[in-house]
Amino acid sequence: MSLACLAIAWVIDTVPADGDLVFHVSKTGGDHQSGSQQSPFLTLKRAQTAVRQEIKKGLRSNITIIVHGGVYELSTPWEFDEQDSGTNSHYIKYIASKGERVVVSGGRQIKNWAVSTENLWTTHLPSVKQGRWFFRQLIVQDQRMQRARWPNADGLLHITEVDETTTQFSLDHTIASPNLAGQDTELVVYQNWSVTRGRVMKSRSNQLTTATAMGWIGHGPATTASPGKTAFLEHGRDFLDQPGEWFLDRKKGELHYLPKPGERPDTLHVVAPVLDQLLQINGTPATPVRNLHFEGIRFRDCRFELPSIGYNEIQAAHYGTTLRATTFVQPVAIECNFAHECSFVDCQFTHLNNSGIGLGQGCRGNRIDRCTIEQIGGTGVMVGWRGKGKLSGGKEGKLDADWADIAQAPQLNIISNCVIRDCGCDSFGGVGIFVAFSRSTQVRNNALSNLPYTGISIGYRWDSTDTSQTGCLVDSNHIFNVTTKLADGGGIYTLGRQPGTVIRGNHIHD
Repeated sequence: MSLACLAIAWVIDTVPADGDLVFHVSKTGGDHQSGSQQSPFLTLKRAQTAVRQEIKKGLRSNITIIVHGGVYELSTPWEFDEQDSGTNSHYIKYIASKGERVVVSGGRQIKNWAVSTENLWTTHLPSVKQGRWFFRQLIVQDQRMQRARWPNADGLLHITEVDETTTQFSLDHTIASPNLAGQDTELVVYQNWSVTRGRVMKSRSNQLTTATAMGWIGHGPATTASPGKTAFLEHGRDFLDQPGEWFLDRKKGELHYLPKPGERPDTLHVVAPVLDQLLQINGTPATPVRNLHFEGIRFRDCRFELPSIGYNEIQAAHYGTTLRATTFVQPVAIECNFAHECSFVDCQFTHLNNSGIGLGQGCRGNRIDRCTIEQIGGTGVMVGWRGKGKLSGGKEGKLDADWADIAQAPQLNIISNCVIRDCGCDSFGGVGIFVAFSRSTQVRNNALSNLPYTGISIGYRWDSTDTSQTGCLVDSNHIFNVTTKLADGGGIYTLGRQPGTVIRGNHIHD
């Protein structure tokens, strides 16, 4: 399929066309109702069921689902498969009602704050105490808040000694807490082009021990905690000393928050993530999901647990333990596999503590256009996300493994006219847009800013061997204020042999 044909396929009106079958979803509706404008459904799931019933009959028209204003909290990820697919002739489209704010959230609002004499706010969360909920991100008044950390500024704490297991450390300052055991405290170490996070098991004076080795071991000091490296400690009860900081006590089921000036507990809007993913599009090679579109919807609030092996980032939200062991890619909040000619247009993706959008195996001719992607824990957009799919040459779980079947490499996908900023909030080596092991990807007319590492990363092989990565276009992007925390990155970072790739017309500064 040519790009010209794709452009024609993507001409989707912002309002239902004459002859479209239309369903409505509203927070004031009911799932026993018909789904009409006068009698809307209550939930997205009920609307999806109605669409599936129409598809099963055989699509004879487009279907538009108009979602009216409100927050739609998901109890499980919103999943789409061949039962939800449009056809080459007819689309399925979920759109926000014009002028209304529609939020699809994987989080829950937190209320019932009690205020101490020291102006520390506390609320009780029984599901945390019961071991059913834990989170590493808190959103207050639509802003990501800092977990209580020490020191508060970067560059003030350094590693002085490391043992041979890379789990025992001496620091150049006495820790501002007598013992961090059992507090889910993380030691965070700045590597050259990545970050390492490990849970602290015990501490005393200026010494501490972590549960896992700190770094991607075997690659040398560039990715391993070593003397002289900058570090900080995150999430300790005694570190609560700055307005906007918070601490979650897993044993007591208590959330503590130190408010900012002017904040009031009765009006404060606080959200914490519950789900690990928000949306999945899972087609198959034989039955891809086609012509499915989302427009004007805000996707937000997703969590990322600290892995049991620790988070030893390698580069661009990939992580592992040692040079010779299995490597992993961070999960994505919006996951697409075998999606064909689908789109996200005028959407917002925010407060996602893992990576944002992943176009994985078999994704073809999809578009991410005019979207805002911000306050993301890892990478904003990944074209060639390899969290699922068979990889080549016995390289399952290897960092630079290509697809076993090159035909399943993502191809002809476009990221255009998007604002991508404030990614890598937890995984400092995350990038704005990552493109690797894909064909004919276009990255054009985007604005990328406020990123701790690289703006756009193209390719992921450290030699000149052939891969599926070919024919990428990086055109007319505005990239600024990047590589703010780490090193060995840039506005645009290319790796490996990739015939036909063109980089032109980009404005890169600061």
